[in-house]
Amino acid sequence: MTALARLLVLAGPILLLVMTAIAGYAYSQVHALSLPIPEALGIFTVILPLITGISTQGAYGLLKRSRNAQSQLTLPLIAVISFQLIYETIIATLALTNILPPSSLGCGLESKWQKLFTDKNTRAIRAIQDRYNCCGFNSVFDRAWPFKNPAQEPGNCAEAFGRSKSCFGGWRGAQQFNAGLFLLVAVVVFVLKIFAIVYLLTSFSSIHSSWVRPSKKITRGDIEHSPEDNRAAMRRLIEEGDGDGGYREDVGGERSERPAAAVNGSGQEQGPRVEPSQLVDDGNQWRDGEE
Repeated sequence: MTALARLLVLAGPILLLVMTAIAGYAYSQVHALSLPIPEALGIFTVILPLITGISTQGAYGLLKRSRNAQSQLTLPLIAVISFQLIYETIIATLALTNILPPSSLGCGLESKWQKLFTDKNTRAIRAIQDRYNCCGFNSVFDRAWPFKNPAQEPGNCAEAFGRSKSCFGGWRGAQQFNAGLFLLVAVVVFVLKIFAIVYLLTSFSSIHSSWVRPSKKITRGDIEHSPEDNRAAMRRLIEEGDGDGGYREDVGGERSERPAAAVNGSGQEQGPRVEPSQLVDDGNQWRDGEE
């Protein structure tokens, strides 16, 4: 893994805290400006970094308890990863619908403004107008605050506050910006999670491989050598056999011819050994004694 990946993994907790703060700020702006963004999207985005941190720790525990390093993607780990992928995909999709295309955002904004105007929500409309120094929705006279009062003359926002632009452009920009923050949190958390999982998998694989060393097994009191040792012993046997012609000296001084026997890993000879009988005329020995 590259140094950048290690840096991202080590700085993971700090990044998760930063993403939580960004999501919290965007959610507060959605509420303060009465943006037509579902509040559920903001809440789910705020808790996304927390869920990612918990799931990463859970993945670490699953990998730590795994006995077989080659099958670390156990069913619980796959379930956790799949759940988070679905979770992040939903957040990213909802965020994108509040960003692109800009022409499709007008209907949602107008519906929201109309509801605020119908409910005479002075606080919400005034907060929008004061934030962007504007009046009304499509024009300075379109459902602007102050509201018309039947007992008095209609209020004129442009003349009262000296404003000359509507709130549509600034309000739509706020919707796109804060939805973009939600999308940013989802993307950064996804990338951070992928790097963390890859780092954990490679780390546990390297640790497991360092534990595995070629060793010798002891069975039935003999040592089983590796195939390379067996081949070397066979080559030495062939060379020795070629040197003495395949003959061995017996205790009685006689030479016996036998084929070179195969030697197993323990150094014991295998295969039949043929020894010719001694050519001695026993009958002549008795006859000499009688004479």
